[in-house]
Amino acid sequence: MQATGEFMTESTATEVQQLITEGRAAALAGDTFTARARFRRATELDSENVDAWIGLSSVAPILAEKREYLRRALAIDPMNAEATASLAYVEKLLADGLQIAPSHRRQERQASGDASPLLSAPEPPAVEVAYCYIHPDRETGLRCVQCNRPICGSCAQMTPVGQLCPECRKARRPPHYQADLSHMLIGGVTGFFAALIGSVLVVVLGGVPFLGLFLAMMAGPLTGALTARIVEQLTRKRGKAMQASTVIGLALGALPLVGFGVIALLNGAFLQLLLIGLWVTLLIVTAVARLR
Repeated sequence: MQATGEFMTESTATEVQQLITEGRAAALAGDTFTARARFRRATELDSENVDAWIGLSSVAPILAEKREYLRRALAIDPMNAEATASLAYVEKLLADGLQIAPSHRRQERQASGDASPLLSAPEPPAVEVAYCYIHPDRETGLRCVQCNRPICGSCAQMTPVGQLCPECRKARRPPHYQADLSHMLIGGVTGFFAALIGSVLVVVLGGVPFLGLFLAMMAGPLTGALTARIVEQLTRKRGKAMQASTVIGLALGALPLVGFGVIALLNGAFLQLLLIGLWVTLLIVTAVARLR
């Protein structure tokens, strides 16, 4: 019986996360049988867990199975960038006439006793021992499935299509999540002036009865959403880097308001301090949510 949604207990959620962690470790160690068992059990306990479906797809040798698991993941989280990119890669392999993921063909032939017609194609060349291109002192038999460069276990990052090196994993991210320093600078500057202007309005209008509460409850989220919108329009970027830079700008821009709140606290104006804190919190939380 699946334990999903609101019926999932804390112990079950912990067990699911442990199964996913063990599955990833087994996959990196090359033990796909154990990895598959762990990920499959995780999906049985929580059929709405995106990480479990993506993990299961990463160790499934049959491309049609990979596609099905990735589609399950995207049905739960349609905006998942990793599942979207991996599904596109699997679809390309299927369009090229492949039925078995290249990285799994050897072990599946051995496990089936070479009896499956799906595995009758010639095996790929034996994996040669090489040295990680990031850590030249580490011997490894792993290679990035995209660029084919050797990588050690600590550099290998599991994806539904196999292990990727850090550079290829970063390149697979959608363009709007690839922010550089100039984009982050724009986010910070925009956040600074948005919070500064908003702070002035809060200080000027916050003393008017009921208007302060309105500014906190309505103008805070509105300013945060507008800031995120402007940042996205100027940079065409979002994600953690843009969230961090924009939040830093908002925090710096709100410093005068925070100072005003300290003065209000010293004068015993606790309600005014509460409204200022509420406005700043809603401002930042809304901007972060819109830029994820």
